Amino acid sequence: MKVFYINNSYTGCAYVRSMMPALYNGWKTDITNLTDKTPNRKDIAHDVANSDVIVFHRPDDQERLEVAVKLKKAGKKIVYDNDDTYKVDDGNTLGKFYHKKSGMLDRFIRYADLITTTTEFLAEEYRELNKNVVVLPNCVDPNDWDTPLRNEGDKVRIGIFGSVANNGDSEHIKDLLIELGNRDDVQLVLFGLQKKTKLVKKLYKKEFEYWEKINIEWHPVVPMYDYFDKLNSLKLDFALIPRKDNYFNRCKSNIKYLEAGMLEIPVIAQSFSDKKSPYDYTIKHGKTGYLANTEDEFRKYAEKLIKDKKLRRQMGKNAYEDVVKNYNILNKFKDWEYAYNQIK
Repeated sequence: MKVFYINNSYTGCAYVRSMMPALYNGWKTDITNLTDKTPNRKDIAHDVANSDVIVFHRPDDQERLEVAVKLKKAGKKIVYDNDDTYKVDDGNTLGKFYHKKSGMLDRFIRYADLITTTTEFLAEEYRELNKNVVVLPNCVDPNDWDTPLRNEGDKVRIGIFGSVANNGDSEHIKDLLIELGNRDDVQLVLFGLQKKTKLVKKLYKKEFEYWEKINIEWHPVVPMYDYFDKLNSLKLDFALIPRKDNYFNRCKSNIKYLEAGMLEIPVIAQSFSDKKSPYDYTIKHGKTGYLANTEDEFRKYAEKLIKDKKLRRQMGKNAYEDVVKNYNILNKFKDWEYAYNQIK
């Protein structure tokens, strides 16, 4: 079986959802590496013509749907893959843009031979439109991660990174963040939001206003090919993963825990009251990380990790072992082949 992946412009998603399974299964993608900005269209056309299965990641425009229709008529099997949702605008900064695209995605979902996604919660959304849905959880590639860099300074470095910076997910622990930012023994570190261009400042106005009121060391996002090294260079002692309890976040994966785990960074992650957050399903509370629902719980576990360096290091090692054992693409890549082979 030959498979070819056609990606959207989200290189972080392409890395996780396409490049890793393609690499280890011997398949091809239109993004051969994370620095490749101009894929060769002639090569793509040749590879598509010689493939049995064509996977579209987040195909949210008319052109991709038209291409899929032609390919299906030519005998190709069409797979729709997505690790996010456009269905509900929960106040996410980009939600209004996402929501506009939901109609196009729905059309593609109905047309595809198979739907693949990251979580069972999101799979239920897709099963309303297409019964052929398979959950393929996000994985990591240990070969992409260097030896963790350690903080040996006087301040405990507490990180918040990724999409947590974008959409008000930390509002319910803002008092705690202010407290931590004002402590002499702590350095809060934010790794997120783009550099301040006019467009970015307008789009993320609320986010910048929010973080500027907190004493924090800010690092803007970097291209995906620099992401692993940049996260490592921050030398985080532990990380916070707060999330609003909303539909959008219930559909998200546990990717931040996986990334932190690869650098032996313990996390305090969001638990929901019904124990159905992405992290409730993942983290072994007290061993591979902490689960917290309220600000007081985040505060309690943050204090434990601030005071106990030995605990931080051991929990980080436990998280690393958990991620490498259970979310390692080297052990999981055949799951993609199995899923595609089930297409009828």
